Amino acid sequence: MSAAGGSGPFEGDDRQYSPTRLAGWLQEVYGPDRNRPEQLSRAQLAGLSLRALSVHNDRREVWHANIGPIDTPQLLALHADLREIVESNRQDGNKTKPAALVDAHPGLGKSTAVRAYGCDLFRRQVSLRGDTTAAGARGVPVIYIALSGNTQIRGLNAAICRFYGLPVKGDADTLAERAVDAVLSMKTVAMIIDDIHFLAGSKSNSVRMANQLKYLSNVFPVTLIYVGVGVQERGILHEGLRRGRARSRSSGAAPRR
Repeated sequence: MSAAGGSGPFEGDDRQYSPTRLAGWLQEVYGPDRNRPEQLSRAQLAGLSLRALSVHNDRREVWHANIGPIDTPQLLALHADLREIVESNRQDGNKTKPAALVDAHPGLGKSTAVRAYGCDLFRRQVSLRGDTTAAGARGVPVIYIALSGNTQIRGLNAAICRFYGLPVKGDADTLAERAVDAVLSMKTVAMIIDDIHFLAGSKSNSVRMANQLKYLSNVFPVTLIYVGVGVQERGILHEGLRRGRARSRSSGAAPRR
């Protein structure tokens, strides 16, 4: 507890980042494991100064808030299914790759479970192919984006560009072309699109978005992994995924704790 007794500022181990940006996603993929706080007896706790006790409690709060994901049978089964889909999607770029949909009630840990798979896939791809492409660009095997309420076509394309750190000026078609160039140059093999249910809106808008997702599956040589709530019931992806031969799985993924 010597560090806890110091007089300087204590920054703690909070890691504030967004996985919807490349820098944040890399932090999630490669962030070091946290050190479990020391377990102290009541007598030891009583002997701490107020500052040392505050530091100790701060470490415990961060530790308990970031336990997991836990390798439950459900999580392992989900990862096995996703691995089977991604590893079988080795079609050439002129062929549409089947997508995956993880659809379940909120609060079950879908996003956490799928991001954990994405991190593992990212590390395995880098281990196999290196962290730079043949052209010298950074390799980004997996990307993660999360949609916001009432996302339109331009917003979807902008979210992809924003992840890569690309400009988000221009119309939907310009952003789509920019995103395609990034996917190709950075050798992306899988794209996780979270909160896909936010694409729901008017019936006409849902049809346009389904067509846009069908376009993405055609032009992006990647496996699209969708995560959402009540997606099948809302019919958000019916048209776009039916033609893309999407595979759907309702999963109760492991919670974070």
